[in-house]
Amino acid sequence: MASLDAVRARFARNEGLPFADVLTETSIRDVLHEHGVQYRDRVFNPVTTIWGFLSQVLSEDHSCRDAVSRIIAHRATSGQAVCSPNTSSYCDARSRLFTGVLSTLAKQTAEELQMSIDRQWKWNGRSVFIVDGSTVSMPDTPENQQEYPQPPIQKPGLGFPLARIAVLLSLATGACHDLEIASYQGKGTGEKSLFRRMYDTLQPGDVVVADALFDDYFITWELYQRNIDIVARAQCERVGSRILERSPKGDLLVWQRPSKPRGMTKEQYRSYPESLVMRQVAVDARDRNNRVTQFKVVTTLLNESIDGQQIGHLYERRWEGEVDIRSIKSTMQMDILRCKTPDMVHKEIWTHLLAYNLLRTVMAVAADENDTEPRKVSFKGAKQALMAFAPKIEAARPEDRATLIDAMLTTIAYHRVGNRPGRWEPRARKRRPKHAARLTQPRHIAKLPQNRSKWF
Repeated sequence: MASLDAVRARFARNEGLPFADVLTETSIRDVLHEHGVQYRDRVFNPVTTIWGFLSQVLSEDHSCRDAVSRIIAHRATSGQAVCSPNTSSYCDARSRLFTGVLSTLAKQTAEELQMSIDRQWKWNGRSVFIVDGSTVSMPDTPENQQEYPQPPIQKPGLGFPLARIAVLLSLATGACHDLEIASYQGKGTGEKSLFRRMYDTLQPGDVVVADALFDDYFITWELYQRNIDIVARAQCERVGSRILERSPKGDLLVWQRPSKPRGMTKEQYRSYPESLVMRQVAVDARDRNNRVTQFKVVTTLLNESIDGQQIGHLYERRWEGEVDIRSIKSTMQMDILRCKTPDMVHKEIWTHLLAYNLLRTVMAVAADENDTEPRKVSFKGAKQALMAFAPKIEAARPEDRATLIDAMLTTIAYHRVGNRPGRWEPRARKRRPKHAARLTQPRHIAKLPQNRSKWF
């Protein structure tokens, strides 16, 4: 696995395309070979198409025309024959990409970053992952509506397809190690069901931090069997639970197995033990009025060398996962997807995550060189610096790139995340938006001659 020093050494050989220094052509070809992908040598081969797709999701424009223009500019700069500005060849090449190739590259990038980081960035020498969920919207096409129906409270023709996603994020680096996607509602589409699909991504000795939704007896035991600990906010007092021991470091509890959930067979239910020993600690926090309040956190971490304050502080860092999701959805504009079929939607999502993980890798290198931690570096500031320096690095002579790369890494590390404990802001906007009527009937009906007068 490449260390951060090895990644840093490759920066000087930047080829001008997005993250060509981190995501090398060799690594892409290895994954293509792993998935049995065969292709002809053409302008939009899988390697160039992946790099173009990355530039597309990083751009504020997000259009295929912008991505093709960047590829043409790169070919012209490097002395290669320019291709046609028509986007059809690029779009066809994108559709030929395997979703598995993009997901493997994204997961591999996150794993290599996790294995290369300094031990002091980890929590007590252990890898900690945050699990959380969110939703993404996509264009209103028949294909998307069939796979990811709009919420039933919206009238037909007025809503947009909605998908639920669950992500597994590294606490140390912020990289996304896995993602699962499903319809917004229905059997097997909840965050807990999606999390179960990501179990194989975790390794023995890892720690999972989650919100109160994952205060679940069955998930706790499933992780415990894999030698994985969980830290979650206590949702409520459990019926039949009793305290074994009280201590300043946390109370030892005995959880009684709850009733059999709907959908679980009797054989599966009996495979779970009748009780579990857990640890519960109290955490002081501040509510929206900045008043001190207290909540409880439960965990399978029973080691006496880890006190309750450490566990409480670890759970409070769960909020960093919310910030990461905001970075993916807002800063990288993945909240509203652009592709018109479910297959392309999946590719778009994994390309966003690949670009996100590559940017996290650059942030880790910048943090390492400037004696700070990746979590203290601003994600939006890093994206802005990278996009500002990328064309300059491409146009520079090879002997001049080292100076530009040093300046880029210093700029990335300069922008830090502010420390604002207890901060609360009203979720409201002062600036009023421009008035526009809301579409209350399907667009194809609103465009009929007899209805046009309603929308002027």
